[in-house]
Amino acid sequence: MQGLEITVDETPGDGGVPVVSLTGEIDLHTCPDLRTALQGVMDRGHYRLVLDLAKVPYLDSAALGVLVDAVRRARENGGGIYLVQVAPFVQRAFEITRLIKIFELHPGIAEAQAAAAKQVKVAESSEN
Repeated sequence: MQGLEITVDETPGDGGVPVVSLTGEIDLHTCPDLRTALQGVMDRGHYRLVLDLAKVPYLDSAALGVLVDAVRRARENGGGIYLVQVAPFVQRAFEITRLIKIFELHPGIAEAQAAAAKQVKVAESSEN
């Protein structure tokens, strides 16, 4: 069983969108760590998150459940989850379950942060 390494970069800049980098498999055994990390970031007021999945070779249905909960909470607070560098096997899991429709996939971190920043500008302009 491979563990999951989670790194969170909340440095301001790039629109202040935190990047959560994941390394390893996300499954029933590692999901609690992912859930705790995502909740922690959101508890600090960040509801727009970039999840870097470049080093995630595998995820299971439990992992998808954690991500769905996270995107729901993010959207309830005007945010979103932006997935980057998704491996083909992992992307296929999103496609098979049709969850591809609720997550934004981007080729790189810069593109995802730009999409998150654009969402902020759209939200602000619709408030005025």
